[in-house]
Amino acid sequence: MHIMRLRVLAVAALLAATATGCRNDLDLTNPNQPNTSSFWKSQADALAGVNATYRALEENGAYGRWQAFAYDIRSDIGFSPSPWPELNNFNKFSLASDFEVNRELWQHHYQTINRANEVIDNVPGIAMDAALRDRIVGEAKFLRALMYFDLANLYANVPMPLKTSSPLDQPATVGSDVLYGQIQKDLSEAMPVLPPSYGGADIGRATRGAARALLGKALLQQRKWPEASAMLQPLVGQYQLVPNYADNFTAPGNNNVESVFEVQFGSRATLPNNVRGLNIARMVGPCGPSYCDGRPTQWYFQQFLVEPTTDGKIDPRADATLWYYKGPGTQVYNVDWTSKDRYGTDTTVVWFKKYGEYYLGLKDQDWDAAINYRVIRYADVLLMLAEALNEQNQTGAAVPHVNLVRARARLAPLPPMTQAEMRSQILTQRLLEFGLESQRWLDLKRQNLFANLATLRAHDAEFNFFTAGKSELLPIPQHDINLNPNIRQNPNW
Repeated sequence: MHIMRLRVLAVAALLAATATGCRNDLDLTNPNQPNTSSFWKSQADALAGVNATYRALEENGAYGRWQAFAYDIRSDIGFSPSPWPELNNFNKFSLASDFEVNRELWQHHYQTINRANEVIDNVPGIAMDAALRDRIVGEAKFLRALMYFDLANLYANVPMPLKTSSPLDQPATVGSDVLYGQIQKDLSEAMPVLPPSYGGADIGRATRGAARALLGKALLQQRKWPEASAMLQPLVGQYQLVPNYADNFTAPGNNNVESVFEVQFGSRATLPNNVRGLNIARMVGPCGPSYCDGRPTQWYFQQFLVEPTTDGKIDPRADATLWYYKGPGTQVYNVDWTSKDRYGTDTTVVWFKKYGEYYLGLKDQDWDAAINYRVIRYADVLLMLAEALNEQNQTGAAVPHVNLVRARARLAPLPPMTQAEMRSQILTQRLLEFGLESQRWLDLKRQNLFANLATLRAHDAEFNFFTAGKSELLPIPQHDINLNPNIRQNPNW
């Protein structure tokens, strides 16, 4: 575990307030806890402050647990048969706005934003190494932009505090266009002051390439195709695809050559140091080792079977992403599939496998997996660039980037095709490449696929509950609306 992840201590408590104008019912002060009069004095304080901002990314509503439900299980690649009624309904687009999942998505994003704002406000005034000071502020701007990117896509209409929160703040709602303007500003300012790479204990911090890739992603999501391709093109060749796709989702594969930015997680052993592990596999893995509250749709599984590899086999991304029955001897978490006291005899069921620790020889999945969450990989850069080029009628220029991703999956090079055929091919490769990586909802939104509800309902019956003009966004938690009259609820909620 990198030292960067361990230097948070009581600083996290100092920076813990949310930033939407909420007030706590109790105003208690711990005399042993750092405060603004004793903190933000030294280079060590600046580092501790930004490290606490990174630490906030581990929370449930950031990347620790619920990201997979918001972006993947709600999409057509997943569904929820959860016995928890509220979670089941969350994935059927019917939820109380203060339901735990929605509340924590909102709360933990704003917690991270407020910690970033503290860094941005206070670090410039510290007498310290100037280059390091600028880098730390750049890291905080990257993290703030990352959180606002999620809020723009999950909620769209939200408060946008850019200063440290105080209890009486009541910031007004802004639209996604204003959010994207700030995202672009933050990332443009971060890029020049962030290094191209780090070594030693600093590996895992935001790099110049991470800021460029996230800015390219934000431009792509706005369908600003020329700007997106110009932003992403310089990244080609700066990273590599790892030969074995599955290595991207194991602890030994953390921070590999394909990683552009990933959230650093620990394990049960690092919990005493306030560094937690990734919960996703425990929530959506196979029944028995996990709770299986989110499962792949049969349609999603079938997409891996459409195009065989050049040697006539199933796309290897299927085996890295999903558990599915392969015949007698098939095991799940090192137990035979047909073990009646474990999985029963149903050989048609499919479960999510990605981010699980099955490779450790485990028969059960721990809550805290020491596997980093991949926010942006080089494969995403290649496919985003291909999409931006194709949408500019540069289909031929898109082909090499898509072929790199296909080649790792042992798929044949693409033949000549039309722009529409390439658009479909890129969406297919993104579908197969990024399960449980918070991409599918973005793809559906960006390519206006929510307009074709008949198709989505054929993929996933939960879309029978989707209401156009409402379900594209999550509701703002009512608790925050009650505390801040300047926040407006999203349409039709």
